[in-house]
Amino acid sequence: MTATALWAAVVADYDTDGLNSLSNIRDRSATTIDTAVGEAAAQGVINLWPIYAQTDYDPDNPVHVEVAELGVIAMLWRRGGSASAIEQVKWDEVFGDEGLITRLRRTGPRGRQRPSSNSGVQQAPERDASGRAVRGWSDLQSLPANYMPLRRTVE
Repeated sequence: MTATALWAAVVADYDTDGLNSLSNIRDRSATTIDTAVGEAAAQGVINLWPIYAQTDYDPDNPVHVEVAELGVIAMLWRRGGSASAIEQVKWDEVFGDEGLITRLRRTGPRGRQRPSSNSGVQQAPERDASGRAVRGWSDLQSLPANYMPLRRTVE
């Protein structure tokens, strides 16, 4: 899908008056949607897609198209647009570490598959209900004898 097709999908799904005010950043009196600005935002989303999703944008995948539409709206808001008819989509909702594009990828930032389990092992808490240390090096009873002095002596 080209930027033109992605922008056409955005225009089909969102309010015309809202897109008019989002795409006409410098001319608030404009009465038509600025297609060039919209297509530039759509191209920006397509260009950023591989960086965040670690896969190419697939125009045949309806999930990709829906997330990309949100990305175009976030891009227009970020570039200075505003609209009362379209809810603001924050940049981090789409492009952030916990954003929608990041959720699409199946690997971590370094290309490794995310673990689905930790082999059933759960780490025991280091403190009990009263807040006292129960294990580890923070627990003085678990240290070897004479490893650390209980009191500091000054000579």
